[in-house]
Amino acid sequence: MKCPPFVATDAERLEALSKYSLGSVEPLASLAPVVKTATRVFRMPMSAVNMIGSNHVFLTASTGFEEAKVDLSRDVSFCAHTITQQGVMVVRDTANDERFYDNPLVTGSPGLRFYAGVPLLSPDGHAVGVFCVMDRQPHPDFSAEDCEQLRELAKMAADRLELRRIEVAAQKQLTQFTPAVVEDRQRGLREAISDSEPPLATSEEIDALTLCLSRDAFYGRVDDMLTRGLPAAIVILDIDGFKDINATLGAGTGDDVLRELARRLRDTATEDDTVARISGDQFGVLLPVGDSEQKIKACVEFLSAKVTDKLCIDRQEIPLSMTAGVAIAPIHGQDALKLISNADLALTRAKTSCRGRAYVFENTLHKEAVARRLYTLELHRAVTAGQFELFYQPQFRLVDGALSGAEALIRWRHPQHGLLLPAAFVPALEMGSLAVSAGAWILDEACAQAARWQRSGAKDFRIGVNLFTGQLQLEDFVAQVLSTLKRHGLAPQALELEVTENIALDGNGSVLESLQDLRHEGVSLAFDDFGTGYASLSTLRRFPVSRIKIDRTFVQHMVDSTQDASVVRALLAMADSFGLQTTAEGIESEAQREMLRQLGCQEGQGYLFGRPIPALQFAKTFGFSQVN
Repeated sequence: MKCPPFVATDAERLEALSKYSLGSVEPLASLAPVVKTATRVFRMPMSAVNMIGSNHVFLTASTGFEEAKVDLSRDVSFCAHTITQQGVMVVRDTANDERFYDNPLVTGSPGLRFYAGVPLLSPDGHAVGVFCVMDRQPHPDFSAEDCEQLRELAKMAADRLELRRIEVAAQKQLTQFTPAVVEDRQRGLREAISDSEPPLATSEEIDALTLCLSRDAFYGRVDDMLTRGLPAAIVILDIDGFKDINATLGAGTGDDVLRELARRLRDTATEDDTVARISGDQFGVLLPVGDSEQKIKACVEFLSAKVTDKLCIDRQEIPLSMTAGVAIAPIHGQDALKLISNADLALTRAKTSCRGRAYVFENTLHKEAVARRLYTLELHRAVTAGQFELFYQPQFRLVDGALSGAEALIRWRHPQHGLLLPAAFVPALEMGSLAVSAGAWILDEACAQAARWQRSGAKDFRIGVNLFTGQLQLEDFVAQVLSTLKRHGLAPQALELEVTENIALDGNGSVLESLQDLRHEGVSLAFDDFGTGYASLSTLRRFPVSRIKIDRTFVQHMVDSTQDASVVRALLAMADSFGLQTTAEGIESEAQREMLRQLGCQEGQGYLFGRPIPALQFAKTFGFSQVN
């Protein structure tokens, strides 16, 4: 067993802990709902708020330990390890962890096999305690989303501990006041920590920009109401197209919009409602009502319409709409975390299916979210287990039929479902945290393969690599690309990075700067699926692209459809006027190839030339040596 590391500032930490006066008191009643919520959210039997003393820990709140004889010495405490690090400490299986496999809390009572804990900080930043969940079964699937939920619950616990600290400080100052003032102070303190009505907001609980309640305070208000068993509905409101307002009118105008919407929300809401700013352009409203779903939905849509009606900033009218997600207690959740999460799921669905309207949560949304989570876990396993592969689709010059290069395309060789095409998993991959690491692997593997083929005789071979949005947002992306090229001995001119029109449109100034730097180094840049998005002539002027790839949907019917043929002809003429190279995708017939050649398209790819195939088969087909 490894003892917890030494804390260099332990004396200061213990001094901060003493301000809570928790060592000799009964467990704090205000923390009981938080630990009970944690056991329900994570479906684990044990949760606790542990304060770490000099030689021992003490349970300020706990559930699941009622009949267990627990060793509370600091040397064996998991939480004593947690306070020495930042963020969530997760031990998915104690039996496989060299720090804890022979720990008395593992080998004896309570028989821990899983632990996850978050440090609880004092106002001056000292880790005085830990909020944690535990189980007698391992949890190898405890995810990043689970860690975020644990952090949210820890924030609620920290808020209640801060109330305790304020109460203790107030009691110490009581002797400095007259009896009348003492009575007023005690009355105010009792009201602030009462379970029967929500506390008045302090300055720390107010969002500075909008003067609405802050996100953390909103969670606390929802939790207080649900703990008292009162009916409630949660509404999450999102401003449609707010990013465009910031981009076109400036961040200052965006802030003015947020302030005015917040004022209207507060004025329109009743005195019993709670209005908060949840995130950048999202607001939360707590409605203490138990009406039907249809009545609440109608109320929310009326509220949204009234708040966004005829909004003028600096004498300029700004058309706005808001999309809302709604969850109602207790049918959609009995704790704050679940209820707000379900409202957020409803908002996500509303933004895709009925933008500008309200959507009430339904159980299928949770099932879909669970499915996405499991799929994300599978994607993580695919990365670590090396289940991704690259296939290569050849590209040819149309004028003479010579091989010019290939596009690298990712495939997933799933252990149960076989070979999966990009449409089955790339959207989920691109939206998640794996996009950057998967994109880096694709770039490295494709460049390595192209370098091998060049060394085997394909001197002018060019490799095309698709980029994820997340890669372009990395500060060191240009350096990553150049170091990859240098590592494999591949010239920048042999690499063509492909971006979709929408990636370019969504990108900020740093994205444009990165693309310009890469183009300056000699790397080619192509707009993929050109003509299907919203890129304009101004986009082509601003972005340093060297090629456009005409989407297969126009090529497919161009021989028989005069409209599609006109679109292709216009795209080729536009590319020529900008001095850009062109590649047509999805060529499947000789007639298509000949027509494209006559219209001046330089290159093509599609099933007429060859399907995407593995590297070994590609090398054999085109006479390359597949050696390192």
